[in-house]
Amino acid sequence: MKTTILILLFSITIFIIAWMTSQTSTTEVAVFRDITDQELAQPSVADVLRLYDFAQNKWNGAVFHFSDITQVSFNPAEEIKLETANQWTNNEFQREDEVKQFQKSVAGILAQAEQAIVGKRNSSIYLPIANELNRLAQSKADKKYLLIYSDLMENTSSLSFYNKKTLALLQTDPEAIRKQFDQLETLQNLGGIEVYFIFQPIDTYSDKAFTIATAFYKKLLEDKGATVHISANIND
Repeated sequence: MKTTILILLFSITIFIIAWMTSQTSTTEVAVFRDITDQELAQPSVADVLRLYDFAQNKWNGAVFHFSDITQVSFNPAEEIKLETANQWTNNEFQREDEVKQFQKSVAGILAQAEQAIVGKRNSSIYLPIANELNRLAQSKADKKYLLIYSDLMENTSSLSFYNKKTLALLQTDPEAIRKQFDQLETLQNLGGIEVYFIFQPIDTYSDKAFTIATAFYKKLLEDKGATVHISANIND
């Protein structure tokens, strides 16, 4: 009887260890690249892939979502997925191939994006970002990132940050701009989403304008529960 109990306890211990080590999570990374300005920073394949941390657990799931920011509010998007897998019931070498294929696909999408014609007269910034954040809010992923490579200079027929009065209003009465944006798309609860605003100013004007715009967006998104980072690249 004692031997049976020991065997049972040993089996349960092995099962618990196997269960604990097979726990996986899914990371979703969305990248928005602004192609309305020729001087903007570009997404780095290495920086994007680092967020998935496959080196720590190759069995984790991954989602990559990419779209350009242009002069219009709705743009085509590309998405690829790698489902989670159980290390005890799946082939390790096959999994490594699947991870490599996912990484190769991400690199391919970003490389193809670099061929897009850059430079537009107008920029629709808020609505695409808001739509994407609301999509991420519904995502079942455990970790969610939105990387935005943009100067955030909204420039549509109804609102332009290039207008000095509007840019000043972002500082003196940001609530007025928020209400105007709310009419386009109201943000949902953004808890669990990390947002990176990535931009490298080329002069003092673009630096000041970006500082004003990001201060507005930082408060707007953090009030909805998001974590916001502002930097020249994702590693800053």
